[in-house]
Amino acid sequence: MVHYENKSALIIEDFAEFARSLRAMLNEIGVDDVDIVNTGEAAIRACREKSYDIILSDYNLGHGKNGMQVLEELHFNNSIRSDAVFIMTTAENTTAMVMGALENQPDSYLTKPFNNAQLRARLNNLSAKKEALQPIYNFIDKGKLNDALQQCDELLEAFPKYKSAIEKLKAETLMKKRQYAEAMSIYDEVLAKRPIPWAMVGMARAQMAKRQWENAITLLKETIKKFPMMLEAYDLLSDCQLQIDEPEEAQQTLNEAIKRSPRVIKRQNKLGEVAESNQDFESSINAFKQSIRLGDNSIFKTPDSYIKYTNSVSTYIANDPTAASRQMLAETDKYMKEFYDEYKHDKVCKLRGTVAEGNYLKSQGKEAEAKKCTETAKQLYSTIDTMLPGNTGLELAQGLQNLGEEDVAEEIIKDAVQHNFEDAKFLEKALPHLKDKSILEKGKQAHRLNSQGIKLFDEKKYDQAVDCFNKAIEASPKNISIILNTVQVLLKVHQSGNADDSIIDKCEGYLNSINSISPDDHRFQRFSELLRLTRVIQQEQA
Repeated sequence: MVHYENKSALIIEDFAEFARSLRAMLNEIGVDDVDIVNTGEAAIRACREKSYDIILSDYNLGHGKNGMQVLEELHFNNSIRSDAVFIMTTAENTTAMVMGALENQPDSYLTKPFNNAQLRARLNNLSAKKEALQPIYNFIDKGKLNDALQQCDELLEAFPKYKSAIEKLKAETLMKKRQYAEAMSIYDEVLAKRPIPWAMVGMARAQMAKRQWENAITLLKETIKKFPMMLEAYDLLSDCQLQIDEPEEAQQTLNEAIKRSPRVIKRQNKLGEVAESNQDFESSINAFKQSIRLGDNSIFKTPDSYIKYTNSVSTYIANDPTAASRQMLAETDKYMKEFYDEYKHDKVCKLRGTVAEGNYLKSQGKEAEAKKCTETAKQLYSTIDTMLPGNTGLELAQGLQNLGEEDVAEEIIKDAVQHNFEDAKFLEKALPHLKDKSILEKGKQAHRLNSQGIKLFDEKKYDQAVDCFNKAIEASPKNISIILNTVQVLLKVHQSGNADDSIIDKCEGYLNSINSISPDDHRFQRFSELLRLTRVIQQEQA
């Protein structure tokens, strides 16, 4: 039996009368601690300040964030516990809305109107299950994956009725630990009995992790055939198709997913990128346009949508000047204005926008106006004091090359390659735009020294390891990953008592050399943690 007297609830509802009715229902069920907010923004603030056990959210909340955007932001910011119950409520029941809402994984969905008995039954089932599995969720939330696995085994015996849910959690935890074979054995056991969507998708994920692309493709196609509303299978299938160089098939797969669920920004952006690589600019323009539209009030709104939309329009017009309809030009002008207004305080965004605008003007034959944008872009670039993420650097280099600024473009692409030479996918895209290929040899040399240093460290040959890492940085002084690897090993050497205190000063010097790393870079968190640790050791020395 679920005890509601100690639970707290949040109602997110813009219709005051229905919100009061919901609170009365919850009070009758036994929940006395009930808060009400009438906007998505207020809901986000409330969840930052208080941890709720139950959240009931309407989908349509008037102006501002809708219920789907609230849920995706709560997940993104870890503002909702794994054991909390989130129920989406709405009078709208279109397929696009329902699928968009369900993709953000609410625990349930209730169509208005519903009564107390329906709400009670739904809450009883969900709360009982969440309470039973709470120990697993708690360990997963804390990153204690071994403890979570132990709890899975214990709770399988205690709660056989939740066997499927526990097996799913156990397999997902094993995947997080990269124990793919163990996860696959669970999926195999489940699928031996009957086809279950989560197990089929989980098995495909494990196959992908082991680079078994063809096996994963076969399984994902089977999943889609049996369960056509399992949208995750389409996303994974398109990933596999791109891995085996089938971009046209990947575009078709994404189109099928979007027909069923068009309200997911990430999928629209991915479709835009794949369509652009396939030279299908009408499709890429439409996909990026949809991602801009869906971005209103979403945590997943990104400047990339605007830039990629504008670049697709520019290439489309450049290839076919008759394609420049008044509507397309008016829409692009509108989106560029929105972009500048939205990101006016971000120097890198202003630089990206100016280069994109320059190419847009050039595609229309407006050479003088494009030249003004080019000069502005060069001036902006001279003021940038953060490292450009690799793909941003590549985008700018391509844009500036097209605008005739070969020297600046080469400078940008060389920096991007040096910072990211270990990223094979990035290199594949960047190399055609790089004139000076000599930095690649230095990068390969640095990579060999880096690997050798790690091996020597594992063998406890600390002096030789340190020497290797120092030489690796000499060979590639701008590579972020090598600098981070070097600092991490040097700190371990210091903590082992096998180096003098000057090694910490060296670590700080290395980290300072990349302190302009962008917060958007996937390595930024690791950089911040190593810098924090270095400074803690310095304070202890003082």
